[in-house]
Amino acid sequence: MEGEELSHVYCASCHVYPEPSLLNKKTWSDVLPKIAELMHVDAYYNPFDISGPEGDQPVTRARKDQLFPYEKWEKIVLYYMSTAPEQQPGRVKEWPPIETGLKNFTTHSLYDRVDVPFTTLVKFDTIRHRIFFADGSADKLFISDTHLKVVDSFPVFTGATDINLERNPIPVITMGILKPTDGKLGKLTLAVKGKDPLIIIDSMQRPVHAAYADLNGDLKEDIVISEFGFRHGSLAWFENEGNDHYKKYLLRDLPGATRSEIFDFNRDGKPDIIALMAQADEGIFIYYNAGNGKFREEMVLRFPPVYGSNYFQLVDFNKDGFMDILTTNGDNADYSVVLKAYHGIRIFLNDGTNHFKENIFLPVYGIQKAVPADIDNDGDFDMVSISFFPDYEKHPEESFIYWENTGKNDFRRFTFEGVADGRWITLDVGDMDKDGDQDIILGNAVLSAGNVPATYMTRWKKHSPSVVLLENTMRNK
Repeated sequence: MEGEELSHVYCASCHVYPEPSLLNKKTWSDVLPKIAELMHVDAYYNPFDISGPEGDQPVTRARKDQLFPYEKWEKIVLYYMSTAPEQQPGRVKEWPPIETGLKNFTTHSLYDRVDVPFTTLVKFDTIRHRIFFADGSADKLFISDTHLKVVDSFPVFTGATDINLERNPIPVITMGILKPTDGKLGKLTLAVKGKDPLIIIDSMQRPVHAAYADLNGDLKEDIVISEFGFRHGSLAWFENEGNDHYKKYLLRDLPGATRSEIFDFNRDGKPDIIALMAQADEGIFIYYNAGNGKFREEMVLRFPPVYGSNYFQLVDFNKDGFMDILTTNGDNADYSVVLKAYHGIRIFLNDGTNHFKENIFLPVYGIQKAVPADIDNDGDFDMVSISFFPDYEKHPEESFIYWENTGKNDFRRFTFEGVADGRWITLDVGDMDKDGDQDIILGNAVLSAGNVPATYMTRWKKHSPSVVLLENTMRNK
């Protein structure tokens, strides 16, 4: 079939080939016109539409010879529509029901800090026994004690998503705007009590995360910043030139940079960078440090663009001395808003040469984030996960899961009473009160994106918490 051949040529030229079986016919019919815009297919392409391929930065229309021929596009569409299944494929494995009730945990909720919560950040300060959280509608970084009593706040710009509590003043990453945009409104600032934030790096495209290390061996701390953007964005490192001046060097000039970590993968004494890219060409990339501020890119994991990659973390899961990779795939806010059986947690084990193979898959519809931690103090890795796009009709309990590792990576699943009192978008795990066990904090964002029953939205808008603290009391008993 000519359409199949064309799809393999063009659809796999920018990212992993999306098999027609990944979505049902109805969803492909919704998605394909959007893809046509992005590919500049003639008759679809309109750069002056701010929701189109150039984001909210209208540009001069491309020349006729730069547009994708509609005749070829029609054949690709015909292939997908004739091959895709009628129904969205479901999960293969049936799991026991999620049990309600978290043994050894006490639940605390913080209400009424804002009218309708849009929590963009939660973070434990395990040194000073405090909790930080930010709300996109308040332009403040709040500080609470371990009982969720707000004791202080700092002014910040809109959309704080990341802070570094190892530095004082506290560096804060802010997107500058909450909705998707290509506008350069993001900043790295220092939070100063009672004063406007001190701008260190300005004019970034929806930055969401920063990692800090001396990357070039000059004894000054450099910064890796993930500018998620929208249609445009980048992963870049910023060289510290002294006196709060930084010079930007691009690592990947594409949108979707979500998070990075710094680790010496090849054990040559120089810090390398690992990052998740989550728009279209989804994958995990290692940037090997070649010295003198130069880096060599190597893709180590790659996912189809409908997977919705949204988080990763390094963890030596099998404790063999080599860093493994945990990923979550569950973003469901774009065009293919259906329940996807391939959404969930994946653990990729390192073979000792920085090649990674999937070892564990745990299904969670619309997962947002998962964090490995020894929650029950038995020496192995448990996990906690949140979902922003669960199946609210049938399985709202998947919006938070505690995965208890019962041995040999078999997991028993638990959630807490009141799990549907909010929509969990952010999560942190840490020993908040230094009592030797891991506590959990969740942030709630009341957004209508995705398939959410009206009854939930009405209840959340009327009264829902900004954050929920799950205090681990195991060591207190």
